[in-house]
Amino acid sequence: MKKSIYIAIIGSIAFLHSYAQPTIRLTDTTLMHEMRTTPSPLDKAVVKDRAVSFLWPLRADVNVAEELLDGVKSATPKTDKSKLCYQVRYSQDAALKNNVTLVDTRWPFFNPEKALVAGKWYWQYGYVEKGKTIWSKVLQFTVEDNPQKFCPPALKTVLSGLPKSHPRVWVMKDEWKDFMKRSKSATEYQWYIEVADKAVNSPMPSVDKIDTRGAEKLDNEVKRQALITRESRRVIDKEETNTEALIRAYLLTQDKRYYEAAISRVLEMISWSDHKNVAGDFNAATMLSLCSMAYDSFYDLLSDDLKAQLLKEIKHRGGEFYANFNNRLENHIADNHVWQMTLRIFTMAAFSVYGEMPEADTWVDYCYNVWLARFPGLNKDGGWHNGDSYFTVNTRTLIEVPYYYSKLSGFDFFSDPWYQGSIMYTIFQQPPFSKSGGNGSSHQNVVRPNSIRVSYTDALARLTGNTYAADYTRRTLEKEPNYLKKALLAKPGDLAWFRLQCNKPLPQGAGLADLPMGYVFPATGLASFMTNWNSVGRNAMISFRSSPYGSTSHALANQNAFNTFYGGSSLFYSSGHHISFIDEHSLYCHRATRAHNTILVNGMGQRIGTEGYGWIPRYYVGEKIGYVVGDASNAYGKVISPLWLERGKQSKLDYSPANGWDENHLKTFRRHIVELGTSGLVFIYDELEADEPVTWSYLLHTVINPMTVKENPNYVHIQATNKNGASDAFLFSSDKLTTETTDKFFVPAVNWLRADSKGNFAPYANHWHFTATSSKQKVYRFATVINTHALARPAAEPVILKDGRIKVGSWIIKVNTSAEGMPMFFIRSTKVGEDVNITYKGGATIVREDGYETTLTDKLPELEI
Repeated sequence: MKKSIYIAIIGSIAFLHSYAQPTIRLTDTTLMHEMRTTPSPLDKAVVKDRAVSFLWPLRADVNVAEELLDGVKSATPKTDKSKLCYQVRYSQDAALKNNVTLVDTRWPFFNPEKALVAGKWYWQYGYVEKGKTIWSKVLQFTVEDNPQKFCPPALKTVLSGLPKSHPRVWVMKDEWKDFMKRSKSATEYQWYIEVADKAVNSPMPSVDKIDTRGAEKLDNEVKRQALITRESRRVIDKEETNTEALIRAYLLTQDKRYYEAAISRVLEMISWSDHKNVAGDFNAATMLSLCSMAYDSFYDLLSDDLKAQLLKEIKHRGGEFYANFNNRLENHIADNHVWQMTLRIFTMAAFSVYGEMPEADTWVDYCYNVWLARFPGLNKDGGWHNGDSYFTVNTRTLIEVPYYYSKLSGFDFFSDPWYQGSIMYTIFQQPPFSKSGGNGSSHQNVVRPNSIRVSYTDALARLTGNTYAADYTRRTLEKEPNYLKKALLAKPGDLAWFRLQCNKPLPQGAGLADLPMGYVFPATGLASFMTNWNSVGRNAMISFRSSPYGSTSHALANQNAFNTFYGGSSLFYSSGHHISFIDEHSLYCHRATRAHNTILVNGMGQRIGTEGYGWIPRYYVGEKIGYVVGDASNAYGKVISPLWLERGKQSKLDYSPANGWDENHLKTFRRHIVELGTSGLVFIYDELEADEPVTWSYLLHTVINPMTVKENPNYVHIQATNKNGASDAFLFSSDKLTTETTDKFFVPAVNWLRADSKGNFAPYANHWHFTATSSKQKVYRFATVINTHALARPAAEPVILKDGRIKVGSWIIKVNTSAEGMPMFFIRSTKVGEDVNITYKGGATIVREDGYETTLTDKLPELEI
């Protein structure tokens, strides 16, 4: 039986707002911050699902900025972190006089060794300056009694399980023989041996042959560094693959051929450390990873001189990473490369030399405790704000680090409730054999779940017993049994070694067909709805984003944007190409609002940075109707983020009216999306208001085929098609619209970065863009009916009834598209025996389904940073 879930509200941010009205109007400049501005737990917070971690902001005058982008250092003078000291104190005594725990710490966070008992608690954090502590105000929080609460052990418990012998990271010495014997019959064993046998006889390329000539032709330092980093990684990543395969082959066989080939490569790569062609933190992480793997795996074969040489490099590289991370990472919204790979590599390196290098005591302490305080996810709902492409870059971190901690401690780190949400994110944002939901940099490239994503669901199914993840995995492997091999030795996502270590079977039970029709991630700001979990070929899907994270990092300025899909391929879909993190096309035509299926105000888009935020105030997921609202009322205006202004300056990019940013005149932009059962029909209603008359531009894009546009007296009909399906959008509006379609980008997509092995730069394809623009009005409303269906079954056009209502399929829609009167819609099913309707009249939303009535009002998601 299909699971039905009704989700109406989630916890609010009490410190920001408290409202009795059904609609919350936010005035905050930003909900999230590049660096922490709020303590955690917040004042009056309730903690119920996990152990308490105390975190607080850095002092306002402390600057720990490292890089604007990979390879481009910040010019702002940094604070000496070694002089930063803090205190934290907590008690159940409101006056903080009795039974007070007082702790000194060098980092702006602290994890109590034992879970705090249920009840009210009081705490303060303090900055230690010249021997005196400047205390914060007293904060109060409540710990709820919850037997299922996630309470990981203290570091000393983890360290008690760390062997003194080597190897101790990728396999334990006392388990080595059994591991070799057990692994020999595994498919992954042969995969590693095949690569290692080729590597034994493969010569190493010279680092001098890294081709950086193209950098000389580029017009700014950001582009030059991007190209140098990419070209150096082309060589270094390949050598990392070869060397890691050799190390793992040795661990699988103890054949010294692999040791000899690997150690010679590692030593050669150490000699590259200061070469001008070696750039970027990923390359630095490669050096740390290989040296620590070699030290731990080959320990009994290494001479004292070789051990000393490897330890020297580990100390150098590890010291750099620790200096970068501490007093910064824990307060950063989400440092991309650190979350993706470098913290994992630093963690494994720290444990590999613990007890043998004094610095490792600090490194291990930091790595473990920052994981407890901030990881694995960015928030509680399991979503990933950076989008579908960059989500999979975090895979090894999300699996290998907690698996290692579980191994050492005996505690199940995958009992963290975040992982159950992450499984839902992985599935709902990209069903099997389907295009991704279309969020975040490089989403265009994610045409089906890659082998890393499937490896992730495979791992979590085995580790957590989640049968939805197991079904997701099986559906792929039944068609392509060796699909996971595609991820072999992929730096961010190879879980083949994990599968050799963890031989639990995939669990049996409820599958994807038992999932609800939709899922909403309110803290991340994502939603998606399906019509058919059993057959991807007949599934109509819509994805939606309105996110508190705005458009910082790899997130895009696509608040209140949607994408549609049929048969696993896109229809109406975000446009543009991610060429680099910030170049002309990537910023103006991929990140910027003009690239997405949303609204422009006077031709202007949403801010870049956390300031360009949206949010999801209310939602409902049932069996016969689904609903989500996005609010992007605060997303528009001039770019004011200091980080993004500096990035623009360094990249010679201009956030001007000519390029799509100007003074904000928007007051309200609320987009209501109603999924009309599993019919493939979706109703969209836009409430728009400005402080002066403005033009309102409704945007649609396609990336597979051109759109067709037909103007009808009552609506504009826009159709998007793919090989097997179509989305027909019927756009109703407050007045007559001026429409335009083009296959040209605002700025051409020029490939200056991504050459193939022969130095050829493949061109980027153009996409198609539709704009419908109103006359200047202060209040405006769009209503859209979208029918997503098989191409072989053309959609019937909506029927306008005599009283102005709209009939589409088995649904009747009454809607106010006039600029006069209150915003309003009422939709009901006409199916015999089906009691389903939804009502909105500018206040609460009322959903009725099979005799049950649910009233939805606005609630803020639970956020912190």
